[in-house]
Amino acid sequence: MGWQDTKWKIVKEVFPSEIISIIGDILAGIILTILIVPFKSFLILILIVPALLSMRGNISGPFIARTSRDIIIGEFSLKLWFENILATYVLALITAIEIGILSIFLNLLLIRLFIFHIGLLILIPIISILLTLSISIPFSTFLNIIVFRRGLDPNNVVNPIMTAVDDFFTVLCFYLTIIMLGVP
Repeated sequence: MGWQDTKWKIVKEVFPSEIISIIGDILAGIILTILIVPFKSFLILILIVPALLSMRGNISGPFIARTSRDIIIGEFSLKLWFENILATYVLALITAIEIGILSIFLNLLLIRLFIFHIGLLILIPIISILLTLSISIPFSTFLNIIVFRRGLDPNNVVNPIMTAVDDFFTVLCFYLTIIMLGVP
């Protein structure tokens, strides 16, 4: 009987979070479309978006999991948290550079659209993801703590919610970055 109770507890915790995730991702997609379609460089910019959203999930997901693990086992400390933050930023920086280099190659090979300095294709993912993480890290940590204090499992609740929150902020930070850099 214990397994059945656990199964339904997980379903009750995860289902509302997944609904929030789905709605948030749909809104992020709508906002993304409205914001970047008018840009002359849309064809180049759209190369970056899927990789940027995927990278964000692949990097902030483990951060969230490590933070929730530390909270659950009672090992959460500022030292571990800052180490986790440093590792997350380093991974994000390396991956953002890779996204930029790949988008340059794809532009050179397939699209051949040169309406702004090609080096911006490296700066756009770097700045976008660093801005997004600066919002995501404190928000996800706070959410992990709140969810745990309410007796829920942060591993079941926080990741789906943060997927929507992070996708939304990734889109906004991407837009702000291309505006700041003067991308046409």
